[in-house]
Amino acid sequence: MLAFVFGVAGVWFTIKKSIWCWPLSLVSVLASSFEFYQQRLFGDMSLQAFYFAAGIYGWYYWNRKQKRAFSVQRVPRPFWGLLFAITALQSVLYYFMLAKLKGDQVLFDAVLTASSLTATYMMTRRWIENWMAWVIIDLAYVVLYGIKNMWLFAVLYFVFAGMAWYGWKQWKAETLKK
Repeated sequence: MLAFVFGVAGVWFTIKKSIWCWPLSLVSVLASSFEFYQQRLFGDMSLQAFYFAAGIYGWYYWNRKQKRAFSVQRVPRPFWGLLFAITALQSVLYYFMLAKLKGDQVLFDAVLTASSLTATYMMTRRWIENWMAWVIIDLAYVVLYGIKNMWLFAVLYFVFAGMAWYGWKQWKAETLKK
């Protein structure tokens, strides 16, 4: 329940471009990591460690930029190929790591973990496309958590997908004003 409440609050504050998104999300990350460990979703559990580090980085990065206007940008063209290549490479690496750990839903877990890392990096850089990546990733997580009978997390990620869609619309409207 903590992961649910603080996760929704963290995403909402991200949409609103508030630095409070980071500390709220950190609480969700800690609560989620315990549940994922119990469910043997080791990719998701490990992802929480990354989210924690990314939360600290995002908090620092956004705080450093706080005195300036919050500017949303598109992913620079040269980065697209690199983002896809790194995500694919991570997926393969995580697949073998999770299989070695005898995780559950290894391929699903590996691909979603890698994709989430990429989308998180995109969010810390304030790239608008992070929101569409999250819509796709979150809907895929709904399926994974449904398979695992983790219904509260399935609902949470369905809510996250809707919020990501809303975040994309909000940030896109800002980029169109420029």
